[in-house]
Amino acid sequence: MTSPEHSGLTLQVQVADMAKGIAFYTTLFGREPDFLPHKDFAEWRVLTGVELWWQVVEVPGEVRPLTTRVRFRVADIDAARGWLRAELGVPSAPVTTLPGVVRFTDFADPWGNRLGYYEDVVPSDQQPEPGGSVHDDAMFTVENES
Repeated sequence: MTSPEHSGLTLQVQVADMAKGIAFYTTLFGREPDFLPHKDFAEWRVLTGVELWWQVVEVPGEVRPLTTRVRFRVADIDAARGWLRAELGVPSAPVTTLPGVVRFTDFADPWGNRLGYYEDVVPSDQQPEPGGSVHDDAMFTVENES
């Protein structure tokens, strides 16, 4: 039996207040939701030309935030961190670098959903061969905050 062809992907985050959730993600994505089928559900198509939808759903009771992290690629991570702080008032972790590969930072939305930004140091198809372990802190450098 052959695995079905996957042609799209949705990622869903929970929020406690839909109006605040829409406001946060409208600012983060730079535009209003692409689809609002219900009063407690909104979607943004996060990549042009790709069937990838970011879903925000208001839940009654306690929010269960993402236990994994979702990072968005940006062209300039330092500018993105400054914008995040200025526009959303959200702090982010110091930038961590895997030399010759990637720079990344982590942050969370107001409901604790784990997010982040990453910047490729070189194009993905030009990165060095894998080596070591993602759990080896010696492979990474963390930039000092200025």
